[in-house]
Amino acid sequence: MTTGQYDEGPEVEDRPDELDLTPSPRLLEVLGDIPYQPWQCLAELVDNSFDEFQSDPDRDPAEPPTIHITLPKATSAPEDAQVSVFDNGRGMSKSTLENALRAGFSGNSRYGSLGLFGMGFNIATARLGNKTTVRTTRAGDMFWLAVEIDLRSLQHRESFHVPLRREAKDDPGLHGTMITVSELKSNMLEALKRPKTVTTVHQQLGRVYSYLLRDRSPVPELPDDGTLAGLGISLYINGKRVRPHIPCVWSASRSVKRHGTEISAVREIDRKLTDAYACMECGYWHHHFDVAKCVECGSDRLELRHRKMHGWLGVQRYLDESDYGIDFLRHGRKILSSDKSLFTWVDLDSGETLTEYPIEIPNNQGRLVGEIHIDHVPVNYQKTDFDRSSRDWHETVRYLRGEGPMRPKKAKERGFQENDSPLAILFKAFQENDPGLRCLIPGNGSSATHKLAHDWGNQFHRGLPEYQPDDKWYQAVLAHEEAKNRETTGEDQSPPQTGDDDLSGRTGLDPLPPAEPPADGEEPQPPVSREPDPPAETEDERYARYRQHGRRLHDLDGQIIVLGMGKRHVSVYETTVPVTDASGDPMPAVARVTSGVDLEVYVYGDHEIFREFGRDPRDYAIMEIAQVLRALARDTDTKFTVIAAEVTRQFPDQRTTSSALRDRAESCLRRIRDLAGPVIAPVAAEMWARLSNESKLQAESEAARVDPRLDWLAATQDGRFSSYLSYEAVASLLRSAPAAFMDDKVFAAAWASWTAAEARDRQVGYVARLLETIGGFLSDHSFKSRRELAMTRLAIDTLDDIVIRMGK
Repeated sequence: MTTGQYDEGPEVEDRPDELDLTPSPRLLEVLGDIPYQPWQCLAELVDNSFDEFQSDPDRDPAEPPTIHITLPKATSAPEDAQVSVFDNGRGMSKSTLENALRAGFSGNSRYGSLGLFGMGFNIATARLGNKTTVRTTRAGDMFWLAVEIDLRSLQHRESFHVPLRREAKDDPGLHGTMITVSELKSNMLEALKRPKTVTTVHQQLGRVYSYLLRDRSPVPELPDDGTLAGLGISLYINGKRVRPHIPCVWSASRSVKRHGTEISAVREIDRKLTDAYACMECGYWHHHFDVAKCVECGSDRLELRHRKMHGWLGVQRYLDESDYGIDFLRHGRKILSSDKSLFTWVDLDSGETLTEYPIEIPNNQGRLVGEIHIDHVPVNYQKTDFDRSSRDWHETVRYLRGEGPMRPKKAKERGFQENDSPLAILFKAFQENDPGLRCLIPGNGSSATHKLAHDWGNQFHRGLPEYQPDDKWYQAVLAHEEAKNRETTGEDQSPPQTGDDDLSGRTGLDPLPPAEPPADGEEPQPPVSREPDPPAETEDERYARYRQHGRRLHDLDGQIIVLGMGKRHVSVYETTVPVTDASGDPMPAVARVTSGVDLEVYVYGDHEIFREFGRDPRDYAIMEIAQVLRALARDTDTKFTVIAAEVTRQFPDQRTTSSALRDRAESCLRRIRDLAGPVIAPVAAEMWARLSNESKLQAESEAARVDPRLDWLAATQDGRFSSYLSYEAVASLLRSAPAAFMDDKVFAAAWASWTAAEARDRQVGYVARLLETIGGFLSDHSFKSRRELAMTRLAIDTLDDIVIRMGK
């Protein structure tokens, strides 16, 4: 736990060989009752090591900065169990060591380091055990300085004076500091011996020190501004390296377009703040330059410090219920991890709160993330939060998320200008979770493949090289767009068929026509030689051709484990060319095993069983997977249908449940309402008059439920009532005023270009019936059969294609 205060020159001996750690020998026992978790205790011990490495600009690059943590083994006896931390920093002098160990004092200044006085070190060691030994030495010293803090002995003697020992060392060039905690508390010892605790410590320290543990080269996905690269410090626990938790974000080169503007998936934050004087005693910041003493504690130890807010905000490649939010760091250590407080707007005058993200389907999962460095903002003594009452924290929040709500409608309703803060810009571009290029969400042509994207994220965090770039996610986004376009245009991408059913060409030579006899007087002509056909297509070439003419079904892609038949990675392709088995017989689907464990399935999407009988190609892919797994496992006892059912359960994106369909239907309705708002606003009174009394009452009831503060009378006059319309209400407005909604205003279906009244009515009726069908599903909570749910899914899929896609 080297403090970084390095004394040049010889040691000055001005008092006996003991250290005075006054004020009270009972203090550490009390501090040991503070509820620190094991990883927090270890973090406190390594904080000062990180401080040391950051404060040493002249460190020899040939000796990488390294910290080793050693924890008790599962078989360790209580009397032998120890926790130790060693760093290869510069080491400490006697005076620096004394100041570092004294409770309430540190050689580090409060705002110049991770260490928060000596409090954190003393809490951690007292929490872990009864005896702490600190050994430290500098390069060139002939000895180690060693001091032992025995809490029970100190209390018995009622003295805080502890002896200082000098221990010879073999290598004068050795330098660094080692902390050893022994006589461990029984509850802490039992916790540290559990494998689950060690795993948690690895994960937590990998997150908390992610920035400091990264390599010096910048993370490829993040802006290369020279500040986002790590320090390259190595941290080991029982010999195993702690891997930094690197965010799985889209590359800064990826973007979406909103209102004609390209918005990158990563926004760099680099805001220089005004300099201020910091008190080196209590840490209070003074924003006025005419101060001579600290207004908080009266100290005259004031230093002018530069202040800066920097980092980035970005978009994760997958959705998660908890793994999203903004990390706030102080001197490279995460104080807040995945903080979500900036996603809620708070009115400081009225106390009103408005949760703004996430609310899109799935409405309990998010993907907005970030890392913000705010070294100047004070933290609590446990380093679990910043002082949220401080002026500096409020300035941070105000800059990042703005004064008013991030949603334009909500901001306008509350009298704020449109929010153009860094977070609001990213929020408005990526708040939705629709599949495709518009939102950078992987899909399968009909719906988003959230689980698959999340599975890939797990592989990213495991460190698998092929999952580090965002190419796999982006290809799934493009595949969704291609599949959608193919379904919309109805184009057949398959090559033309020759209709030739003979087997010529399979032998390598076409049959030659019979030779005709020469005419009288003519010389016989030699037969015309024929070039042999190319060799027959190999198996690898055949499957490569299937892939070339196919699209990947990403919702049937990933790891599966079925009935103890082993783990397999499955990839499914729907091709536009016929597929055959090894003997050349046509099949609806074929599969092959690659690399011993992976499984590829190819389905011919235009097979008659799908084209004429309405079967789903995905069902046949699942049957093919089940058949191959059964054969590989040599399992003749388990029924094929049981295996197929287990395979199906491995792909939750295929669910067609009532709740899942309701979520999709409500998400689609929100899009329609947002698109209808600008259409209705200019003629609000007319549109309100067109609604039936029942639709008006339903809209008013929905508004009262969602926003009780809304002035409903004003909302019916300025068009805000559109945000609360039901599917049936939208359908009735569409029927009465189709020109306002059709032709890419809300719905993509054409209307104005048709001149015949019958054709126009057919277009309107088609869209209105979809709206009414889905509205009836939402309002009817009775049990739905499998066929009813399937029909509803088709209606939602169809409507989703008709609703235009544009920025809010």
